[in-house]
Amino acid sequence: MNEKKTGKKNMENKKYAADQEEHEEIEETGKDDHGSHKNDLDVKLEQLHSELEAEKERHMRTRADFDNYRKRMEREVETKRIHAKKDILLDLLTFLDYFEQARKQVQDPAAAEGINIMARQFYELLNKHGVRPVECLGKPFDPENQEGIGYVETDRYPAGCVAEEICTGYQLGDILLKPARVMVARNPAEGNNKENGDQTNQDEGEQ
Repeated sequence: MNEKKTGKKNMENKKYAADQEEHEEIEETGKDDHGSHKNDLDVKLEQLHSELEAEKERHMRTRADFDNYRKRMEREVETKRIHAKKDILLDLLTFLDYFEQARKQVQDPAAAEGINIMARQFYELLNKHGVRPVECLGKPFDPENQEGIGYVETDRYPAGCVAEEICTGYQLGDILLKPARVMVARNPAEGNNKENGDQTNQDEGEQ
């Protein structure tokens, strides 16, 4: 009887040990599966993060390209608008020159006053559209923005500076619409030296 109980107990112990070992194997397998699954998630998250960063970079580049294109188109439109406006203003400035010339030649005070009024109204119209006269009297002569038509001997302005405006120059913002026609100052002594030099050369040539 004792042998049967002992054998039965041994069988139960063996079964318990086998069940315990199987349970441990299942736990280990579950741990391995869980670790592998976690690694897969980490890889997928890293991949998604990289794709998101790449997409953000593409979006920023596309936006920058579009902004550059928009600015370029705005500059082109503005340039065309200014050139169209410039052509019209140049035609109007021609009539303003006519007023200036007429005002210098008319002797009758009433007629001169009438011309002054029309010229002033005409100038106010141009001024409304951004046209400004080029201030050059007494300033150094600038051949890029002024048209020199001769010299005038004077002590009033330094040599090489604008001494007289024959025709006023005009600009639209930073754009030169019409260069001023000017006389450039030259010191009287400089003119005499030049004339003496020319006369000396002429005398030497005759000899």
